[in-house]
Amino acid sequence: MSIAEDEALQGKFRKLQQTGPGRAMLRQRTAVEHALAHIAARKGHSARYIGARRNLFDLRRAAAIQNLEAAQRLIQEAA
Repeated sequence: MSIAEDEALQGKFRKLQQTGPGRAMLRQRTAVEHALAHIAARKGHSARYIGARRNLFDLRRAAAIQNLEAAQRLIQEAA
């Protein structure tokens, strides 16, 4: 067992999470990671096509579908 090189930095971030501003940053980060996880679940963990251009298009397509579904949920909740 060994101590990580950035153990002091990790400790600093753990303490920051216990403060009000740190919790706010964590909540914002969690929302972004949650949205990215939805896109990753839809696309999978490997590229579908050969070439960056087609894969970028596929990523944007998946993100657009995810955004449309989220908008639809918001509309249904408001109705």
